[in-house]
Amino acid sequence: MKAYISKTSKVIFALFVLMNLTACKKDFLDKNPLDAVNPENFFKKASDLQIFANGFYGRLAPQYNTQNGTGTVSGGNSNVALDANTDMMIIQTTVTSSLYRWNTVSVAGATNDSWSGGYSNIRSDNYFLHYANMNAEKTDAATHYIGEGYFFRAWDYFSMLKTFGGVPIMTEALDDSDLSKLLTPRASRYEVAKQIIADLDLAIAKLNWKGEGQGAIAGRVNKEAALTLKARVALYEGSWEYYHGKKGTPYAMPGKDGMEFLAMIEPTVAQLISRYGTKIYTAAGDKTMAYNQLFAQKNASNVDGVFLYKVYDASLLTLSNNFFFKILDSGPSITDHLIDVYLNKDGTPQVSSGSYANTLNQLSTTLDPRFRQTVWTPDRGPLNQLPGRGGDGDPFRYPIIASQAPYTSIGFTSTGYRNFKGAVFAQEATKGETDDVLMRYEESLLSLAEAKAILGTINQADVDKTVNVIRARVGMTPLNMNAIPAGTYREDLGFDPGSTPILNEVRRERTVEFALEGFRLDDLKRWAVYEKVINGYQPKGALLQEFLDYFNRSASQVVLDNGSDPTLYSQIRKDGYVKNEFNLVTGNNVDRFANGRINPWFKIADFKEGGRGLYIDPGRDYLSFVPLQQIKLYQANNATLSQNPGWN
Repeated sequence: MKAYISKTSKVIFALFVLMNLTACKKDFLDKNPLDAVNPENFFKKASDLQIFANGFYGRLAPQYNTQNGTGTVSGGNSNVALDANTDMMIIQTTVTSSLYRWNTVSVAGATNDSWSGGYSNIRSDNYFLHYANMNAEKTDAATHYIGEGYFFRAWDYFSMLKTFGGVPIMTEALDDSDLSKLLTPRASRYEVAKQIIADLDLAIAKLNWKGEGQGAIAGRVNKEAALTLKARVALYEGSWEYYHGKKGTPYAMPGKDGMEFLAMIEPTVAQLISRYGTKIYTAAGDKTMAYNQLFAQKNASNVDGVFLYKVYDASLLTLSNNFFFKILDSGPSITDHLIDVYLNKDGTPQVSSGSYANTLNQLSTTLDPRFRQTVWTPDRGPLNQLPGRGGDGDPFRYPIIASQAPYTSIGFTSTGYRNFKGAVFAQEATKGETDDVLMRYEESLLSLAEAKAILGTINQADVDKTVNVIRARVGMTPLNMNAIPAGTYREDLGFDPGSTPILNEVRRERTVEFALEGFRLDDLKRWAVYEKVINGYQPKGALLQEFLDYFNRSASQVVLDNGSDPTLYSQIRKDGYVKNEFNLVTGNNVDRFANGRINPWFKIADFKEGGRGLYIDPGRDYLSFVPLQQIKLYQANNATLSQNPGWN
């Protein structure tokens, strides 16, 4: 902690933020002269606060890779892999290391980037808030930007809470002379959550509504975002304390049951409901694509329900993206754990059996409409015939599921479930100007439904203004909490067989609605089911026979799910993908489990039939380790910084 802030950092921070204008629009890029920058004369005008606050926005990490000025995408195509650290998505043939920890030692590392980076951000937050509160003009715009400061400090402490649990709380601008404050002991997770809520309450009071007043312009934090984050934090900590306390895990908060935080959610979300009611994006009534295209908007400023988003402008260097790659099967692949969560369109559970025989097209006609808007289905036609694909040479109606000519250099291996959510179709898509949705109204609605379901106070009126508003957008059968069809709530999918049907159905709704948006890992941990879902899991894909029937055929054998299509086979031959060049051979370049589903990791012993599968240590892996370097620094100064459970 000694490096928390240095005496020279005041000038460094001011200079840094002027050069690091990670903005969302051209009008963010107001620049002041770099001479004579110091805290006393910089943090006065609202424009000064805006410039400094611009530096905070890089923490709202884009959910997709960005391009540089030449259009080159860095980091591969991980733009569709937000849930690749969970049970619902895998990447090619590489086993997810964070979930495959059979031989991981429990010795903490000397350093931890999440710890040092987290406190570096908090240091910047405190510096900004100290001088802005002391020197800034008393205007609506300045007040709004100070609200942004409180939002980001809450954001940064929430990231620390999720990673480490309780951490030292520091809310002052400190330098090296403040050693006693720099070496403050860890606060409990309850105390950290309370600090986050306090900051968010200040942010809510100071921030303007989206599009109103000064500051709440395109791409910037607003009152809606702060309310949504407050509900997110309250649900996370409340459910963590509730479930870990009930189960007596090493991560329980002694003397707390989560009720205090869960009770905060209804009055918080009520402010949003009173303003927005049932207004969410509906694609002008097109229920077949409303959910899908919510995430493919070039301009999210007027999209109903989108509260916080990152704006991309191809005319600004580093501010374009590769969203147009979302429908390529370039590694990240959805697994059976997501597919099996979907209900049928009529609200009844899927029927499970020993043998799996459902084709992609069959699922698209029988399941919740969000399945078809999340997963690519063959009846949509070859990819290179879609608008915006630019004739990229991918004619396949089905995802590629093997590394074979002409794709041997890329190394594709997939489950057969290709991501389709948020596919960008516009011809100008390759400019990379699709806005990135970061926070939306639906999250707050489902936070309310889940909190009330845990508290046992949910009623049909609550369901109608939350779950059923969301279902109506796609034409899914409404949820009647008093007539939930009987079914099995599988613990390995994240359900709680011992809880009420309505609570499990809200969990299902959350899983389906936020699929592939990066919520899954946090949900598994706060529900205290992480190991129940992960341990022993062997990811599975679609029905392999469907792919064998498609690829391994002659022209006279081309009969697809939607009828004969000889032109498709001609297209495959035209592009060079003849049978002898692209052939699927079971046990060689593809394989399946006994129930017929694709086994994407079939060459790895632990993922063959009877293998051990994935593994996390339930007594250790819910939280990361506190870096030993920091623990030793505390010890050297007669202070104590405790380690997390399971680490030594």
